[in-house]
Amino acid sequence: MYGYKYENHLLLNQNIVELWQEENGKQVAEAWIIPEFGANLCRFKVDGLDYLYPAPRKVVDLRRYGTPVLYPFPGRVKDEKFNFDGSLYRFPANRDNLFLHGYVLGQKFQFSEPVVTEDYVSLNTSIEIVPNHPLYYLFPTSNRLDINFTLQNKSVKIDVRVTNNDPLKRFPFGFGLHPYLNIHGPKESVYVQVPMQKWLNQETDELFDPAQSPADLREPTSINDLVIDEVYTGMTPDKPQSLTYTTIGKRFVIQASELFTHSVVYQPKDAEFFCLENWTCSDDAHNLYNQGKVEAAHLTILEPGESINASIEFRIEDI
Repeated sequence: MYGYKYENHLLLNQNIVELWQEENGKQVAEAWIIPEFGANLCRFKVDGLDYLYPAPRKVVDLRRYGTPVLYPFPGRVKDEKFNFDGSLYRFPANRDNLFLHGYVLGQKFQFSEPVVTEDYVSLNTSIEIVPNHPLYYLFPTSNRLDINFTLQNKSVKIDVRVTNNDPLKRFPFGFGLHPYLNIHGPKESVYVQVPMQKWLNQETDELFDPAQSPADLREPTSINDLVIDEVYTGMTPDKPQSLTYTTIGKRFVIQASELFTHSVVYQPKDAEFFCLENWTCSDDAHNLYNQGKVEAAHLTILEPGESINASIEFRIEDI
């Protein structure tokens, strides 16, 4: 049995849409979304365990929780500017002296009434950046982002559709999800695995064998001593990345469609969370593309009127 309800986020004073799954009169899974604050999937709870950090509550840092949406380009824009199709685009710093992670973090998405069936419950959210939208001046190309969240069989699937609504301009973009994952058990008992093919050296913008990276995560690796913020590429749908909690016998698996070629692994020193991110492109993708580093950039370019679909699924497996 599936259903939903609305709650109010006390800090943000905005709607939380709570999708739930029930078996034998007991809730076995929940997916909570805050559509009007960046369409953030802020809770994913299975069999009583929260896998996203933190569950919606009073948060000191409004960036570091749940699953921020990174669009229309994840990561940094070096020197806050890039050229594309003969036009120069400049961006105001939004994190210290960087322009980082696009412009929809914390922005208001439209949302429709959830759909409930015998097999799932889903919520559609969307944001359309057009000339009268306050974000349009940042990157003046009309575009639309649709994100649909579906809770089914204790997993949550996130379907993404990007549309170039501009009648004249091409739309070069990237998309990423930035889940902040809870750590269950001692850090030395938690293992990350990223089946990448290449490591991107962010100082030289060159691709190397993962064995040359600061952390080769192709085999399960304890997160205990990892202080990391690295970009990897060559991800494929048949080899998902994961975080394994040996203490509780569970594995958090992120299954992404083929557009998501890049992985970013992030854990600052003494963090209470771990980030395992799927991106469709590299950090600073537009500038890499202009330098001829097309493979490293993996920039998606939509012609006027063109759309593209992609998906990511979060699921929990027993080990």
